Amino acid sequence: MDAEELMRELRRLKRSLEQLEAEFAHGRTDDGLLHEMDTMLENGLADDPRTEALKGMLDHLRENTLTDRPERFADGIRHCRKLKATVEGTISTLR
Repeated sequence: MDAEELMRELRRLKRSLEQLEAEFAHGRTDDGLLHEMDTMLENGLADDPRTEALKGMLDHLRENTLTDRPERFADGIRHCRKLKATVEGTISTLR
């Protein structure tokens, strides 16, 4: 994946994370968004060495949503924010 394609996919991932964060803020989990992010990883985003950290972080976010507990939404928001910061950092290195 060249830098342009990677940047485009990372921006798409960031938008999905922003939407998921908003869902968590309303006490909801959007399985469609989680599936979309998994698909992005399966379609090559996780294979790029510049995005190594994202796979583990997204897995952790996914695991967080599986447990039915009151803190999962607050934890999900924190995970989304960390992931967005990582995505932004990766994008800044591509410019």
